[in-house]
Amino acid sequence: MDEFDDLDLLEDVESLEVQGEKEAHEEYPATIVLVEEHKTIKKAIDILVNSVKNKVQDESLYLNLARFFSEYADAIHHGKEEKILFEYLKKKKVPEHVLEIVRELENDHVRGRELVEKIRENASDVESMGDYALAYASMLRDHILKEDEGLFEAMHPYLPVEEEEEMVKEFRKVDPSSKKELEMLIEKMSL
Repeated sequence: MDEFDDLDLLEDVESLEVQGEKEAHEEYPATIVLVEEHKTIKKAIDILVNSVKNKVQDESLYLNLARFFSEYADAIHHGKEEKILFEYLKKKKVPEHVLEIVRELENDHVRGRELVEKIRENASDVESMGDYALAYASMLRDHILKEDEGLFEAMHPYLPVEEEEEMVKEFRKVDPSSKKELEMLIEKMSL
């Protein structure tokens, strides 16, 4: 019997997950942009959680993560959702269950801003900051799941591909030049 290699299995599962995400959203270009940004945000969440759990005492690390969550996850990513996607869905007069998801996501955005501010305020002491960081990570993971498996599936019947293509153009217009720098920050931290 061959030896079982956990690493190979993990790589196979990750490959299937990526393939499944692309198949589920491949017709929807705006959705693909948001899902790709989720991947970067999830890397930052993992860095935050691992640092807190390992009691890493590094104020600059937590301040950089707070900056990333404020500027990338909130201003860039949530900005696209709130100012472009959610507004479009509200004007489109989608069914109430879709609007319920939107309202829940908007509430998450507000709560996330509050928690990121607590992370920033307590960045010098991992003990003081830890509960806020873990609460934020948990909320944000749930939030991403609500979008990937809830909102996106619920909105697609009401959002023609052509309109998603127009949204991508709007997304590009609002992306600041700092987006790539923030993505590179997380890539470097995750090495």
